Amino acid sequence: MTEFQQLCYKTLKDKVPAGRVITYGELAKLVNHTGAYRAVGSAMNKNPFAPEVPCHRVVKSDGHIGKFAFGKELKIKRLQEEGVKVINDKIIDFENKALKF
Repeated sequence: MTEFQQLCYKTLKDKVPAGRVITYGELAKLVNHTGAYRAVGSAMNKNPFAPEVPCHRVVKSDGHIGKFAFGKELKIKRLQEEGVKVINDKIIDFENKALKF
């Protein structure tokens, strides 16, 4: 596991509570790698600590849920269990659910 991946996992776990989401780009900013949203996506895809490190809370900048290594149905289920509503693979009330730093 790389230092970047470890930093992504720790930051996600510490900063993004249940019921909220963060975009790949915002998480990249949080770990001081602005523009590295693809690298964040790759790290989330390789997350060995799910669901303790909640990679299901990382979504696309347009509010769509994006991909999930364990299947999008499970990502939707986990989000909905945390109170995040999803319809047609998109977060409802995205502006109020998404964290910005």
